[in-house]
Amino acid sequence: MKVKKYRALSLREASQLMKDELGGEAIILSTRLIEADPSIGQRKMFEISAGIEEPMVDDEVQVQANPKLEINPPKSFVDEMQILTEKIAKNKNSNNGNGSLNKTGGTHQSAKVMSVLKDEINLIGEKLKHNDISDHIVSSVIEQLKKSEEVLDESNINNFVLSNISSMISTAEFEIEKKSGSQRVAFVGPTGVGKTTCIAKLATISKILHNLDVGIISIDTYRLGAIDQLRIFSEIVDIDLLVAYEPEEMPALLKKFKSKDIIFIDTAGRSQKNTEHLQKMKEFLDAAKPDSTHLVLSSTSTTRTLYDVADKFDLFNYDSMVFTKIDEAVVYGSMLNVSANFNKPIMYLTNGQVIPDDIISAEPDFIANMIYSGKYN
Repeated sequence: MKVKKYRALSLREASQLMKDELGGEAIILSTRLIEADPSIGQRKMFEISAGIEEPMVDDEVQVQANPKLEINPPKSFVDEMQILTEKIAKNKNSNNGNGSLNKTGGTHQSAKVMSVLKDEINLIGEKLKHNDISDHIVSSVIEQLKKSEEVLDESNINNFVLSNISSMISTAEFEIEKKSGSQRVAFVGPTGVGKTTCIAKLATISKILHNLDVGIISIDTYRLGAIDQLRIFSEIVDIDLLVAYEPEEMPALLKKFKSKDIIFIDTAGRSQKNTEHLQKMKEFLDAAKPDSTHLVLSSTSTTRTLYDVADKFDLFNYDSMVFTKIDEAVVYGSMLNVSANFNKPIMYLTNGQVIPDDIISAEPDFIANMIYSGKYN
């Protein structure tokens, strides 16, 4: 087995380095965190030890000399791990008085360690389920743990789980920058998830921190006080606001904003069960022709509800997901469930009502830690 180590600023980056060199068949054997040491200029790093099966060198030479020669397949991963485990056990076990290995004691110790590890794996499975992670994802994580249990121990098993979860999380980056023409960005989602507040945060960041010319078009003319709320905000931060009452008005409003760097489109919150209202909103967005559309979801919702919302809002062909209210959620497994199930990246998380502070760019390791620990900070 070929074993190599990779270091990067995040587990995801280290995993990508591993995949780039060793390919998709590589298996993570262990992970560890290398703490920062300012005295020597050392930044915090994540290290992955990875392995991949490969043919023996002698076999490779013979194949080059005689392409028709059949070679024996390499030892399986389980066989290689068994050999590695035996070597580790041999080095760890103490010698007896005349220098020979106490095999009985070593066997007993190894069995005890494996028993403790299996109990730990079972506890991890229960913890993942408690944190609302879908059964099939939990099974996948547990399967990976069992495949690598020969090289796992209490010091690295949690990092292995975090790395595994992180590798399942896809994220997207929202590019807040000047581009040729106006960038049109729409946000859709059910009622009460915080679309308008999310837009207010991003609009403020775009204008104040990135010095962009920002405009907002609202089609949320149904919710009582929605336009007044947005108008007060736009006046405070000096951002132009226009309101569309019918889809036919969109082209004229967009023409007024043709000099803007970015145009945020705030839609009305609609129940995923009301297909008539969703179709009406689609008429607005078809007329607006947004460059990107993002589905806003509440992290406090159950997986079953999020699945239904993500499925019904698929008619908008949204590009990514934004999860709000992570400061109110009890567990976060549903975020992984819906993102993985619908193959959509996560773009932002929001953790409060403060504009523009309470918004976080999605990062796989951060989200994985939230999901596994049940906490965010």
